Parts: sequence; C-alpha cells; structure tokens
Amino acid sequence: MLDSLEEAVKTLRRHVLVLKVVAENQPIGISRISEITGLKWHQVRYSLRVLEREGIIRPSREGAVLTEEAPELIDRLSKRLSEVVEEARELKEELESVSKGVC
Repeated sequence: MLDSLEEAVKTLRRHVLVLKVVAENQPIGISRISEITGLKWHQVRYSLRVLEREGIIRPSREGAVLTEEAPELIDRLSKRLSEVVEEARELKEELESVSKGVC
C-alpha cells in the first residue's frame, strides 16, 4: 500500500540532492552532477527537467543555474513538505489508534 509513496519520497530526495548540487556548484552540467552525486546520467537529466518545470533552475550555456525565483519557490516547497509531513504524522497516529483497538 505504501510502495508508491516510498518511491515518490525517493524521487523527491533525488530532486533535492540535484538541486543542492546545482545551488552549490552553478553553473553545472549533467555529467558533473552525476559525478558528484553518483546518480545515473538519465536520473540527473530527469531531475533537472522537473526542477526546470517548477521554475527553480534554468539551463544556461555553461550548465544549470538557479532562477531568480528559486529562493521563494524552494521556501514554498519546504512549507508544503512540512504540511505533508504533519498529515503523515496524523495518519500514523490514526493507524496506531486502530491497531490498539484491534489488538
């Protein structure tokens, strides 16, 4: 039941890792990101595409760079992630309550 959630979290973790590497090394290309992270080239490329679609990075001749809007967008994503974590915590508590009632 949680397999797709686990996969989504792994993918999000990869996107954040790529974002962190771009932020620390911009401009930076796919090959260098792959070297630094140990991720496969196609995984880096996909993460860069997602980050670009979200408006957080943009391509340049020298490689990926953060957009001017990146700080605000990253902050918004962080806040939303906090909301999701809280929702998950509440759900866990509900499951624990059900478990106690069943056992």
